[in-house]
Amino acid sequence: MSGKSINSTADIKARKAFTYYLLKDIETLDQMLNNDLFPNDTIRIGAEQELAITDDKMKPTCKALEILDHIASDLFTTELSQFNLEINLEPQTLKAGVFKQLHENLKSHLNHLKTKSKSFNVHFPLVGILPTIERADFNIKNITPYQRYIVLNDILKKTEEKSFEVRISGVDELKMELDSILAESGNTSFQIHLQLKPGEYKEKYNWAQMISGPVLAACTNSSLLLGRELWSETRIALFQQTVDSRNSVYLLREQRPRVTFGHDWVHNCVSEIFKNDISHYPLLITADIDEESSEALSKGKPPKMKALAMHNGNLYKWNRLCYGVSDGKPHMRIENRYIPTGPTLIDEVANVAFWIGLMSGMPDEYKDLPKLMNFKAARQNFYKAAKHGLSIQFEWFGKQVSAKSLILKELLPLAEKGLKSYGISDDEITTYLDIVKSRVQKNKTGSEWMSKNYNCLKKHFTKRRTAFFITHQMLKNQEQDIPVHQWRNININKKPCSISDFTVSDVMTTDLVVVHENDPILILQHLMEWNNLNQILVENNEHQLSGIVALQDIDKVDSSIKQSRSIKTIMQTDVKTINPDVELIKAKEMMDKYKVSALPVITDEKLVGIVNSDHFKQFSIDA
Repeated sequence: MSGKSINSTADIKARKAFTYYLLKDIETLDQMLNNDLFPNDTIRIGAEQELAITDDKMKPTCKALEILDHIASDLFTTELSQFNLEINLEPQTLKAGVFKQLHENLKSHLNHLKTKSKSFNVHFPLVGILPTIERADFNIKNITPYQRYIVLNDILKKTEEKSFEVRISGVDELKMELDSILAESGNTSFQIHLQLKPGEYKEKYNWAQMISGPVLAACTNSSLLLGRELWSETRIALFQQTVDSRNSVYLLREQRPRVTFGHDWVHNCVSEIFKNDISHYPLLITADIDEESSEALSKGKPPKMKALAMHNGNLYKWNRLCYGVSDGKPHMRIENRYIPTGPTLIDEVANVAFWIGLMSGMPDEYKDLPKLMNFKAARQNFYKAAKHGLSIQFEWFGKQVSAKSLILKELLPLAEKGLKSYGISDDEITTYLDIVKSRVQKNKTGSEWMSKNYNCLKKHFTKRRTAFFITHQMLKNQEQDIPVHQWRNININKKPCSISDFTVSDVMTTDLVVVHENDPILILQHLMEWNNLNQILVENNEHQLSGIVALQDIDKVDSSIKQSRSIKTIMQTDVKTINPDVELIKAKEMMDKYKVSALPVITDEKLVGIVNSDHFKQFSIDA
């Protein structure tokens, strides 16, 4: 569908026309389901590989449009931001050799992309969220300038009262407000499509929901965001919050989020998924539709159902049911959207084999899931896996089972059985399922490796330098296609890094001890002694920097009046400050020039941190 045909729902005439076609699509779908008009065709699988684009410093770089123009291939396409792109893999028949072929296709397309992109000096790390991504990268200027992205951002922006708020609590905590949906572009996933057999749509969709938690726990690869260790798969929280179109009024009446795991099992027919979606999600965008689906069906043609596809495409379910037409035949498929990109290509194919095997090996006794399991338990399993990875207990048909035990003892054997049912050879099964097995046995997912190395490195380096080391080492391992369970930890004996590569925000201390200007002087001595400080920053009621007090300033005050006099009577008000975006070498030059040992860091007239002489010890001074 052309991007030029996309419209806002503010156009009343277009909205009415689109709604008409949408309802016709639902009627036609019901007719096709009730009359068994879906052929029992060859089962195919497909995949979409989302990628981040970085420069030599592993920082996101907005070169997608230039690269895509240079490649000139329909297999490569845009994403929301200009520092992402996507590879659409060719659909493959589910039969012997399919995973090896998928692996070869991934290698071939990625190598082609690298070769064609050499002149741009870029890299394509395989990770769910780039450790090096920063808040400034989420600027609206980085959006891909195509109508479908701009319209979507504008519509979601209008539904927000002020801004998009992201609040994620994990090992650390992150809170930020954004003026666009660009933070969604921090996510990259490896999306898998599985065509379903007619007659088992309902059972297989429910089963896909049921196994989501365990599958996700085995393949997390996104534990870091903006220098914070958050969820094992932080993508889940970030995506849900950045594409949340609800305002406070909607929240009061329980409006559903557009990024969702779902709200119930399918009880009767899969068309109820689409009917519930139309009932609970208002139209975001419309398009010009050139086909009435019922007319196409009456002529013996498989309807395209463009209106249904567009409405469905603006709901971001972790397991999304899709209608499609391939080789002139209609089909239903499940799009698995929760698996992250990476850590390597072979890890990705192992994840595909695990999920496809589980979907194919669904036991007969689990066909009627609504009678066997509370849906909320399945949903809780998913979010627990996203938060904590393999270190959790799942609720599994009334029992509490550890993630490792469930995957190793029950699910991997089921996946093996499912793959054998499609003629996959023992050698191919072993090649890929053993990777998942080793990963789980060693508790070594991409997220676990990332967090362990991040926590080690940040003791010695700045956040930015640590993120660079993490991403650079991931890229080296990916180029050799070493599965993540075999990755070694990063050697921290690195030569000093250059001060000219960093800004004040990379090193500044944000965990500050601050006093109010009206506090008594007496408190200063205690705070300095307890926290081993030689100076303390002073704020006013608006959290603006008022001044600074040094230890020698306190010594000049008679002890008898330290309780009665306020800090503002002795503080130094002529304080040199600096902005967090200033080059770090400039901060050192300022400190040398004014003979001070620290500089308060100010942004938007608010105190956000402090940089001092100790922060320079890890650097070589080359500028």
